Amino acid sequence: MLVPLVGGLALVGGFTAWALTRTSGALVNLRLFRHRALASASALGFLSGATLYGAMLLLPLYFQQVRGQDALGAGMLLIPQGIGALIARTRAGHYTDQLGPRWVAFAGFALATAGTVPFAFATADTSKVLLMAALVVRGIGVATAVVPLTGAAFFGLGHRDIPDASIISRVAQQVGGSVGTAVLAVILQHTTGGARTQSAMADGFDDAFWWSVAFTTVAVPLCLLLPGRPKPPAPADTTESEAVART
Repeated sequence: MLVPLVGGLALVGGFTAWALTRTSGALVNLRLFRHRALASASALGFLSGATLYGAMLLLPLYFQQVRGQDALGAGMLLIPQGIGALIARTRAGHYTDQLGPRWVAFAGFALATAGTVPFAFATADTSKVLLMAALVVRGIGVATAVVPLTGAAFFGLGHRDIPDASIISRVAQQVGGSVGTAVLAVILQHTTGGARTQSAMADGFDDAFWWSVAFTTVAVPLCLLLPGRPKPPAPADTTESEAVART
């Protein structure tokens, strides 16, 4: 296990060194990380990917292995999270335009954290109504967090840099999802490997969910690095406007 990890880090380091020497045509323009908006949005995209995809590994397994649901039943119990995301998606864009991405993402990650915490305390007998309500909150939080990150990555960039910035932000989210899923899978296997009862299995899932909570908790203060309220457009010079009108 250590050899692939070291090999992967070496390849990433080699790619980074090679990409920094490229003046043009690099697949990923790493120099764009000098822009705070893109760097912070990419870091948060990484954590949002870990939060979204990592927890989506745990949630159906919890309902199947701890609560005894089949695959269809577990999927039906996850519907409230999709409903929450649907509710928040349109409003999140509206509030991002008004308030800027900083506070919208802050609220989104805070809600996602709050919606995940009940699963870290869940037992084999926890009310499903309570857990589904938590999933609605979690869905609202995840959707609210993801929407402003899309636009925040492009703040202050020229038109030529936007395609590269788009690649960076999307790759960050996808890599975050892969890392989050892998980390939580390893943790879950470690915490539930020796479980012989439903209570022990639930305790193992609790530990894994606490790690998922940690991913979102780390993201909350990072949101403060995102751009704030957009500046209103500067008023036109009335003297110049009147002169133009007279001509």
